[in-house]
Amino acid sequence: MIKRTLLTAGLGLSLAGAAPAYAQSEGDVAVNDQDVEMAEMEQAMAMLGNLFQVEPLTAEQEARLPLATQIVGKMIPEGSMAEMMGSMFDDMLGPLMEMGGAAGTSTVAENLGVTPFDLDLSDEQTVELANLFDTAWEERQQRTADILPQLMGEVMTAMEPSMRKAMSELYAINFSDQELTEIDTFFSTETGASFARKSFTMASDPRVMGASMEAMPAIIGMIGSMEERIAESTSDLPEARAFGELSEAEKARITELTGFTAEDIEANLEAAEFEF
Repeated sequence: MIKRTLLTAGLGLSLAGAAPAYAQSEGDVAVNDQDVEMAEMEQAMAMLGNLFQVEPLTAEQEARLPLATQIVGKMIPEGSMAEMMGSMFDDMLGPLMEMGGAAGTSTVAENLGVTPFDLDLSDEQTVELANLFDTAWEERQQRTADILPQLMGEVMTAMEPSMRKAMSELYAINFSDQELTEIDTFFSTETGASFARKSFTMASDPRVMGASMEAMPAIIGMIGSMEERIAESTSDLPEARAFGELSEAEKARITELTGFTAEDIEANLEAAEFEF
């Protein structure tokens, strides 16, 4: 779940493709699901990366690159992308964590194999069902929210060099020597209008997406360890329970409140296992 959330929120990409066949050296035992999932993502990223081919810089553009790099270094100082991500989490996650009902609904929905929109429960019912699955769900979600800004900040830090490189090349391509000099000294001149106009169009340049693809292997590697680190941060909490581990009375209470039969829930959970 965390892996899906991070990829969706941080990358905004839909990944597809079949994983290559892997086996351990001792025999025909397949690697674990996480290794296969990482292989699928790497393959998809390689395919997407081929969509953003760009022309090499001309000699004239290469000559402008040092000044362009200097400008971008001032616009995107080291650590600024991680700081931006941290501010976003502070502004967004704080209010969300105060919505205990909404957080409980996600816990219930995940364990029933449905979406939160499929549930029609009061706050009291949501808390009751969430506690059946996980007596520490509030603390678990709080700790997850506490560590996510750090994890996403590390992802943004991994992206920063590639983004800075791509933007430097775009400035060398899109602005003349004189324009770069004037931008570097932050003069409000006619060049400023040119900068504003061109910077708007540069946002859709394939070099920007290409930079994201370039950083993807590092990001995928980091995502592989995020679930482990989150698990470590909640390792002292009581184990959460799956639907199949509940008592018959607890299952009956869930079906009574949600309107789903036990068979419906088990089918939903089985289907959810095949989703990314």
